[in-house]
Amino acid sequence: MAENISSHVLEGVAALIERAGQDPVALAERVEINPAALYQSDILVSEVKVNDLFEEAAKACGDRFFGLKIAAIKGPDMLGPLWLLARNASTVGESVNLMADNLTIHSQALALYVQDEGDAGISLSIEISRLNLDVFQTAPKNTAITQMVELSLAAFCRYLRDSLGFGWVPRHTRFRHAAPTDLKPLRKVFGEHLFFNQDVNAIHVSREDLQAPNYHNPLNKISGDAKRIVTRDLESSIGQGMTLVQRVERIIRTLINDQGVTAGEVAKTLNIPVRTLQYRLKKHNTSYQDLYDKAREDLAKHYIKTSELSIGAISERLHFTDTAALSKFFKKRVGHSPREYAKRMRILDE
Repeated sequence: MAENISSHVLEGVAALIERAGQDPVALAERVEINPAALYQSDILVSEVKVNDLFEEAAKACGDRFFGLKIAAIKGPDMLGPLWLLARNASTVGESVNLMADNLTIHSQALALYVQDEGDAGISLSIEISRLNLDVFQTAPKNTAITQMVELSLAAFCRYLRDSLGFGWVPRHTRFRHAAPTDLKPLRKVFGEHLFFNQDVNAIHVSREDLQAPNYHNPLNKISGDAKRIVTRDLESSIGQGMTLVQRVERIIRTLINDQGVTAGEVAKTLNIPVRTLQYRLKKHNTSYQDLYDKAREDLAKHYIKTSELSIGAISERLHFTDTAALSKFFKKRVGHSPREYAKRMRILDE
Protein backbone atom coordinates (compact mmCIF):
# COMPACT_ATOMS: atom_id res chain seq x y z
CA MET A 1 0.00 0.00 0.00
CA ALA A 2 1.15 3.54 -0.69
CA GLU A 3 2.15 5.72 2.23
CA ASN A 4 -0.64 8.13 3.09
CA ILE A 5 -1.18 11.31 5.07
CA SER A 6 -4.16 13.41 6.13
CA SER A 7 -5.49 15.79 3.48
CA HIS A 8 -5.12 18.72 5.91
CA VAL A 9 -1.76 19.28 4.15
CA LEU A 10 -3.76 20.41 1.12
CA GLU A 11 -5.80 23.09 2.89
CA GLY A 12 -5.47 26.36 0.98
CA VAL A 13 -3.99 24.73 -2.12
CA ALA A 14 -7.24 24.97 -4.12
CA ALA A 15 -7.45 28.72 -3.47
CA LEU A 16 -3.88 29.22 -4.69
CA ILE A 17 -4.61 27.31 -7.88
CA GLU A 18 -7.84 29.24 -8.48
CA ARG A 19 -6.09 32.60 -8.03
CA ALA A 20 -3.74 31.58 -10.83
CA GLY A 21 -6.74 31.00 -13.10
CA GLN A 22 -6.51 27.20 -13.05
CA ASP A 23 -9.03 24.50 -12.11
CA PRO A 24 -7.97 22.73 -8.87
CA VAL A 25 -10.38 19.83 -9.42
CA ALA A 26 -8.95 19.14 -12.88
CA LEU A 27 -5.38 19.26 -11.52
CA ALA A 28 -6.24 16.89 -8.67
CA GLU A 29 -7.84 14.42 -11.06
CA ARG A 30 -4.85 14.69 -13.39
CA VAL A 31 -2.55 13.33 -10.64
CA GLU A 32 -5.14 10.82 -9.29
CA ILE A 33 -6.04 12.66 -6.08
CA ASN A 34 -9.66 12.66 -4.95
CA PRO A 35 -10.70 16.31 -5.53
CA ALA A 36 -12.64 16.25 -2.26
CA ALA A 37 -9.25 16.15 -0.48
CA LEU A 38 -8.71 19.76 -1.55
CA TYR A 39 -11.73 20.85 0.47
CA GLN A 40 -11.91 18.34 3.35
CA SER A 41 -9.18 17.80 5.95
CA ASP A 42 -9.97 14.20 6.94
CA ILE A 43 -9.30 12.28 3.72
CA LEU A 44 -6.25 10.07 3.35
CA VAL A 45 -4.04 10.92 0.36
CA SER A 46 -0.91 9.34 -1.06
CA GLU A 47 2.27 11.27 -0.25
CA VAL A 48 3.52 10.40 -3.73
CA LYS A 49 0.49 12.08 -5.26
CA VAL A 50 0.70 15.12 -2.97
CA ASN A 51 4.20 15.79 -4.28
CA ASP A 52 2.92 15.19 -7.81
CA LEU A 53 0.11 17.72 -7.27
CA PHE A 54 2.51 20.41 -6.03
CA GLU A 55 4.80 19.98 -9.03
CA GLU A 56 1.87 19.84 -11.46
CA ALA A 57 0.30 22.95 -9.91
CA ALA A 58 3.60 24.88 -10.10
CA LYS A 59 3.78 24.14 -13.84
CA ALA A 60 0.12 24.78 -14.60
CA CYS A 61 0.07 28.03 -12.62
CA GLY A 62 3.40 29.20 -14.00
CA ASP A 63 4.57 29.64 -10.41
CA ARG A 64 8.12 28.42 -9.68
CA PHE A 65 7.56 29.19 -5.97
CA PHE A 66 4.24 27.43 -5.42
CA GLY A 67 5.64 25.46 -2.49
CA LEU A 68 6.82 28.62 -0.69
CA LYS A 69 3.32 30.07 -0.98
CA ILE A 70 1.78 26.97 0.59
CA ALA A 71 4.19 27.26 3.53
CA ALA A 72 3.25 30.93 3.94
CA ILE A 73 -0.47 30.21 4.30
CA LYS A 74 -0.27 26.97 6.30
CA GLY A 75 1.89 27.97 9.28
CA PRO A 76 2.73 25.38 12.00
CA ASP A 77 -0.35 23.33 11.09
CA MET A 78 1.59 22.19 7.99
CA LEU A 79 3.54 19.94 10.36
CA GLY A 80 0.35 18.40 11.77
CA PRO A 81 0.59 16.74 15.21
CA LEU A 82 4.39 16.92 15.03
CA TRP A 83 4.45 20.60 16.03
CA LEU A 84 2.27 19.81 19.07
CA LEU A 85 4.95 17.44 20.31
CA ALA A 86 7.86 19.76 19.52
CA ARG A 87 6.32 22.75 21.21
CA ASN A 88 6.63 21.00 24.59
CA ALA A 89 10.42 21.48 24.43
CA SER A 90 12.05 24.07 26.66
CA THR A 91 14.64 25.25 24.09
CA VAL A 92 14.76 25.62 20.32
CA GLY A 93 17.42 22.93 20.11
CA GLU A 94 15.30 20.48 22.07
CA SER A 95 12.28 21.15 19.84
CA VAL A 96 14.38 20.53 16.71
CA ASN A 97 15.57 17.19 18.08
CA LEU A 98 12.02 16.17 19.02
CA MET A 99 10.86 16.91 15.48
CA ALA A 100 13.75 14.97 13.97
CA ASP A 101 13.17 11.98 16.23
CA ASN A 102 9.43 11.80 15.59
CA LEU A 103 8.86 12.98 12.02
CA THR A 104 8.65 9.43 10.68
CA ILE A 105 5.67 8.79 13.00
CA HIS A 106 3.71 11.34 10.97
CA SER A 107 5.21 11.00 7.49
CA GLN A 108 6.92 8.19 5.64
CA ALA A 109 8.03 10.47 2.81
CA LEU A 110 9.93 13.02 4.90
CA ALA A 111 12.90 12.49 7.17
CA LEU A 112 14.63 15.18 9.23
CA TYR A 113 18.31 14.82 10.14
CA VAL A 114 20.31 16.88 12.60
CA GLN A 115 24.04 17.11 11.91
CA ASP A 116 26.05 18.56 14.78
CA GLU A 117 28.66 21.04 13.56
CA GLY A 118 30.20 21.84 16.93
CA ASP A 119 30.36 25.46 18.03
CA ALA A 120 28.93 26.56 14.67
CA GLY A 121 25.57 24.93 15.42
CA ILE A 122 23.67 22.31 13.43
CA SER A 123 22.49 21.57 9.92
CA LEU A 124 18.84 20.57 9.77
CA SER A 125 18.43 18.58 6.57
CA ILE A 126 15.32 17.27 4.83
CA GLU A 127 15.28 14.01 2.89
CA ILE A 128 12.34 12.99 0.71
CA SER A 129 12.10 9.29 0.00
CA ARG A 130 10.64 7.61 -3.05
CA LEU A 131 7.51 5.84 -1.85
CA ASN A 132 5.59 2.90 -3.21
CA LEU A 133 2.36 3.32 -5.14
CA ASP A 134 -0.79 1.29 -4.73
CA VAL A 135 -1.10 -1.36 -7.45
CA PHE A 136 -3.96 0.55 -9.13
CA GLN A 137 -2.06 3.85 -9.30
CA THR A 138 -0.07 4.99 -12.30
CA ALA A 139 3.41 6.43 -11.96
CA PRO A 140 3.50 10.13 -10.99
CA LYS A 141 3.63 12.67 -13.80
CA ASN A 142 6.44 14.53 -12.07
CA THR A 143 9.63 13.10 -10.61
CA ALA A 144 10.91 16.46 -9.34
CA ILE A 145 10.63 17.24 -5.61
CA THR A 146 11.61 20.92 -5.72
CA GLN A 147 8.28 22.26 -4.43
CA MET A 148 8.13 19.79 -1.54
CA VAL A 149 11.73 20.49 -0.51
CA GLU A 150 11.26 24.25 -0.45
CA LEU A 151 7.86 23.91 1.22
CA SER A 152 9.28 21.68 3.98
CA LEU A 153 12.32 23.85 4.70
CA ALA A 154 10.15 26.99 4.69
CA ALA A 155 7.68 25.36 7.12
CA PHE A 156 10.49 24.58 9.56
CA CYS A 157 11.83 28.13 9.22
CA ARG A 158 8.41 29.52 10.02
CA TYR A 159 8.19 27.27 13.07
CA LEU A 160 11.59 28.48 14.30
CA ARG A 161 10.65 32.14 13.77
CA ASP A 162 7.94 31.83 16.41
CA SER A 163 10.73 31.51 18.99
CA LEU A 164 13.63 33.32 17.32
CA GLY A 165 11.79 36.36 15.99
CA PHE A 166 9.98 37.39 12.82
CA GLY A 167 13.17 38.51 11.10
CA TRP A 168 15.13 35.32 11.80
CA VAL A 169 16.68 33.47 8.86
CA PRO A 170 19.11 30.52 8.78
CA ARG A 171 22.84 31.27 8.73
CA HIS A 172 22.80 29.63 5.32
CA THR A 173 20.59 27.31 3.29
CA ARG A 174 21.61 24.56 0.88
CA PHE A 175 19.58 23.01 -1.92
CA ARG A 176 20.27 19.99 -4.07
CA HIS A 177 18.49 21.56 -7.04
CA ALA A 178 19.77 24.28 -9.35
CA ALA A 179 19.19 27.97 -8.69
CA PRO A 180 16.08 29.56 -10.20
CA THR A 181 16.40 32.67 -12.33
CA ASP A 182 14.80 34.84 -9.64
CA LEU A 183 16.23 34.41 -6.12
CA LYS A 184 14.13 37.07 -4.40
CA PRO A 185 11.34 34.76 -3.13
CA LEU A 186 13.89 32.34 -1.67
CA ARG A 187 15.90 35.16 -0.10
CA LYS A 188 12.77 36.51 1.56
CA VAL A 189 12.29 33.18 3.35
CA PHE A 190 15.84 31.89 3.84
CA GLY A 191 18.04 35.01 3.76
CA GLU A 192 20.90 36.00 1.50
CA HIS A 193 23.18 32.99 1.95
CA LEU A 194 21.80 30.43 -0.51
CA PHE A 195 23.79 27.61 -2.07
CA PHE A 196 22.58 25.37 -4.89
CA ASN A 197 23.66 22.05 -6.44
CA GLN A 198 24.68 20.91 -2.96
CA ASP A 199 24.76 17.42 -1.47
CA VAL A 200 21.89 18.14 0.99
CA ASN A 201 18.72 20.19 1.40
CA ALA A 202 19.37 21.90 4.71
CA ILE A 203 19.14 25.01 6.85
CA HIS A 204 21.88 25.97 9.30
CA VAL A 205 20.93 26.98 12.84
CA SER A 206 23.56 28.59 15.09
CA ARG A 207 24.45 27.29 18.53
CA GLU A 208 23.16 30.50 20.07
CA ASP A 209 19.78 30.05 18.40
CA LEU A 210 19.55 26.45 19.60
CA GLN A 211 19.95 27.56 23.21
CA ALA A 212 17.15 30.13 22.95
CA PRO A 213 13.92 29.44 24.87
CA ASN A 214 11.14 27.73 22.95
CA TYR A 215 8.13 30.06 23.17
CA HIS A 216 5.57 27.89 21.41
CA ASN A 217 4.01 26.62 24.62
CA PRO A 218 5.31 28.40 27.73
CA LEU A 219 2.69 26.81 30.01
CA ASN A 220 3.49 23.31 28.71
CA LYS A 221 -0.18 22.61 28.06
CA ILE A 222 -1.95 21.42 24.92
CA SER A 223 -5.11 23.28 23.98
CA GLY A 224 -8.45 21.89 22.87
CA ASP A 225 -7.65 23.10 19.35
CA ALA A 226 -4.45 21.05 19.41
CA LYS A 227 -6.33 17.95 20.44
CA ARG A 228 -8.69 18.49 17.52
CA ILE A 229 -5.67 18.48 15.18
CA VAL A 230 -4.62 15.11 16.60
CA THR A 231 -8.16 13.76 16.30
CA ARG A 232 -8.45 14.96 12.70
CA ASP A 233 -5.14 13.34 11.77
CA LEU A 234 -6.16 10.03 13.34
CA GLU A 235 -9.65 9.96 11.87
CA SER A 236 -8.25 10.23 8.36
CA SER A 237 -6.08 7.15 8.94
CA ILE A 238 -8.68 4.80 10.42
CA GLY A 239 -9.27 1.83 8.17
CA GLN A 240 -6.45 2.86 5.86
CA GLY A 241 -3.63 0.57 6.92
CA MET A 242 -2.64 2.12 10.26
CA THR A 243 -3.20 -0.41 13.05
CA LEU A 244 -4.93 0.39 16.32
CA VAL A 245 -1.60 0.03 18.12
CA GLN A 246 0.01 2.59 15.82
CA ARG A 247 -2.85 5.02 16.36
CA VAL A 248 -2.66 4.64 20.14
CA GLU A 249 1.13 5.14 20.07
CA ARG A 250 0.69 8.32 18.02
CA ILE A 251 -1.87 9.76 20.47
CA ILE A 252 0.27 8.96 23.52
CA ARG A 253 3.49 10.38 22.11
CA THR A 254 1.78 13.56 20.94
CA LEU A 255 -0.30 14.29 24.04
CA ILE A 256 1.84 12.84 26.82
CA ASN A 257 2.86 16.30 28.06
CA ASP A 258 -0.77 17.36 28.50
CA GLN A 259 -0.86 16.56 32.22
CA GLY A 260 -0.32 12.93 31.29
CA VAL A 261 -2.54 11.23 28.71
CA THR A 262 -4.83 8.60 30.23
CA ALA A 263 -6.41 5.52 28.70
CA GLY A 264 -9.73 7.35 28.91
CA GLU A 265 -8.40 10.29 26.88
CA VAL A 266 -6.98 7.94 24.25
CA ALA A 267 -10.28 6.08 24.01
CA LYS A 268 -12.18 9.38 23.73
CA THR A 269 -9.86 10.54 20.92
CA LEU A 270 -10.52 7.27 19.08
CA ASN A 271 -14.26 7.55 19.86
CA ILE A 272 -14.47 4.12 21.48
CA PRO A 273 -15.16 2.96 25.08
CA VAL A 274 -12.15 2.37 27.34
CA ARG A 275 -13.05 -1.30 27.72
CA THR A 276 -13.12 -1.70 23.94
CA LEU A 277 -9.71 -0.05 23.70
CA GLN A 278 -8.28 -2.38 26.34
CA TYR A 279 -9.83 -5.45 24.70
CA ARG A 280 -8.54 -4.59 21.22
CA LEU A 281 -5.04 -3.87 22.48
CA LYS A 282 -5.04 -7.20 24.30
CA LYS A 283 -5.89 -8.90 21.01
CA HIS A 284 -2.66 -7.30 19.68
CA ASN A 285 -0.68 -8.71 22.63
CA THR A 286 -0.16 -5.33 24.24
CA SER A 287 -1.92 -2.88 26.56
CA TYR A 288 -2.35 0.85 27.07
CA GLN A 289 0.12 0.72 29.98
CA ASP A 290 2.74 -1.07 27.85
CA LEU A 291 2.50 1.61 25.16
CA TYR A 292 2.44 4.45 27.70
CA ASP A 293 5.51 3.09 29.50
CA LYS A 294 7.38 2.63 26.21
CA ALA A 295 6.64 6.24 25.27
CA ARG A 296 7.86 7.48 28.66
CA GLU A 297 11.03 5.39 28.37
CA ASP A 298 11.80 6.75 24.89
CA LEU A 299 11.14 10.36 25.92
CA ALA A 300 13.18 9.99 29.12
CA LYS A 301 16.13 8.73 27.04
CA HIS A 302 15.64 11.63 24.63
CA TYR A 303 15.59 14.27 27.38
CA ILE A 304 18.59 12.77 29.18
CA LYS A 305 20.65 12.56 26.00
CA THR A 306 19.73 15.77 24.19
CA SER A 307 18.42 18.30 26.72
CA GLU A 308 19.76 20.12 29.77
CA LEU A 309 16.72 19.27 31.88
CA SER A 310 17.42 18.02 35.40
CA ILE A 311 16.24 14.55 36.42
CA GLY A 312 13.63 16.27 38.57
CA ALA A 313 12.34 18.29 35.63
CA ILE A 314 12.19 15.16 33.44
CA SER A 315 10.28 13.24 36.10
CA GLU A 316 7.78 16.10 36.39
CA ARG A 317 7.37 16.41 32.62
CA LEU A 318 6.72 12.69 32.24
CA HIS A 319 4.35 12.65 35.22
CA PHE A 320 6.27 10.55 37.72
CA THR A 321 5.49 11.25 41.36
CA ASP A 322 9.13 12.13 42.07
CA THR A 323 12.70 11.52 40.87
CA ALA A 324 12.88 8.25 42.81
CA ALA A 325 9.91 6.90 40.87
CA LEU A 326 11.53 7.88 37.56
CA SER A 327 14.85 6.31 38.60
CA LYS A 328 13.17 3.05 39.62
CA PHE A 329 11.16 2.92 36.37
CA PHE A 330 14.18 3.78 34.23
CA LYS A 331 16.55 1.30 35.86
CA LYS A 332 14.02 -1.52 35.56
CA ARG A 333 13.54 -0.91 31.84
CA VAL A 334 17.01 0.25 30.73
CA GLY A 335 19.29 -1.45 33.25
CA HIS A 336 20.88 1.82 34.42
CA SER A 337 19.77 4.76 36.51
CA PRO A 338 19.12 8.01 34.61
CA ARG A 339 22.44 9.46 35.82
CA GLU A 340 24.35 6.30 34.83
CA TYR A 341 22.68 6.40 31.43
CA ALA A 342 23.60 10.08 30.97
CA LYS A 343 27.22 9.29 31.85
CA ARG A 344 27.34 6.42 29.35
CA MET A 345 25.90 8.64 26.62
CA ARG A 346 28.55 11.31 27.28
CA ILE A 347 31.32 8.71 27.02
CA LEU A 348 29.91 7.39 23.73
CA ASP A 349 29.74 10.92 22.31
CA GLU A 350 33.40 11.68 23.15
